[in-house]
Amino acid sequence: MKSEHASIGTVLRRSAALSLAVCLICGAALVGRLTLEQRDISARLIRLHVVASSDDPADQARKLAVRDAVLPVIARLTAACPDARQAEARLRAGIPEIRSAAEAALAGTREPVAVTLLPETFPRRDYPTFSLPAGNYTALRVTIGAGAGHNWWCVAFPALCLPAGVEEFEDTAEVAGFSEPEVELMTRSGGAVRFKFRVLEWLSDFFG
Repeated sequence: MKSEHASIGTVLRRSAALSLAVCLICGAALVGRLTLEQRDISARLIRLHVVASSDDPADQARKLAVRDAVLPVIARLTAACPDARQAEARLRAGIPEIRSAAEAALAGTREPVAVTLLPETFPRRDYPTFSLPAGNYTALRVTIGAGAGHNWWCVAFPALCLPAGVEEFEDTAEVAGFSEPEVELMTRSGGAVRFKFRVLEWLSDFFG
């Protein structure tokens, strides 16, 4: 009887180990697929990151003034760009113009402005009509003064910073070279896309 119980216990342990191994393999495969999807999205986007000098209400107001000043410049520089690579080149060449627009919005203050175009790591971000997964993105960063305050994020290319409905977002994204599945990945209704991006974060943390 003891031998029979021991055999059953061994079978159960082996079954549990096998199930765990299958779950780990499936989880790793899912992380790989979702990571590739995230990289495909990030390669087609340039994020915009406007950072306030501090959380003082006056500094936060200046941040929004700078945002309003640089958005038209960014839109004009990237208007005819067919993809993120060309948009990045235009924005890099236009950094002095972007900085001048920001400085003009800060006229009367002594706040310096720094404008960079570099890779940045972003958390998952949920906008009213679309979501973006966490990951590394090329980012146009406009830093005011000490850059120690809350910031304002959006997308510099394609031009998705202004409020828009889902249909407008889809049209803009498709013109910028996103495929229909990629657009669906970012805009899927019912919260499915946001849940999917959260799953990517959870699994990535689990698998290190």
